[in-house]
Amino acid sequence: MERKTERKLLVTTSIWHFINGLLTIFVFGMWFKTNGDVAINQMYPELVGGSSSFVDILYTVLTSYSIFIILIGVGNIYFKKRLRDNEIQRKWQGWLFVMIIFSFLSFDVIGSLLYLVTFVTYSSKNKAIQLSQNKIEQYQLVNGGLH
Repeated sequence: MERKTERKLLVTTSIWHFINGLLTIFVFGMWFKTNGDVAINQMYPELVGGSSSFVDILYTVLTSYSIFIILIGVGNIYFKKRLRDNEIQRKWQGWLFVMIIFSFLSFDVIGSLLYLVTFVTYSSKNKAIQLSQNKIEQYQLVNGGLH
């Protein structure tokens, strides 16, 4: 069975990660860097004066997370090329499961759904591959070997 659908879903997920990471850094990150002091001072007046270093720390965490998300997208593109047709690769299922959990815990609903659809598609094709391999083995046993 071809893994064409899974490859397309992984590319879509990677594109989502690129968009998500870049928007987080350049749109939200820049807004937070310029307006974070004001927002924090309004919410927590006791932090007046020390909020700029707090904003810098949060901005660093935000950009680090975004770069990590972009790197996951790059990793998906790289791993997509290693996805082989007509083979069951258990490491792929593990990777997809970890990405589902990571996306869910980071409140990335779109990423979670894309990974979930990819995981279900991959698992169902694995089942079909396994059934076809079992039928080939049964045929060979019944007919006394390869013909």
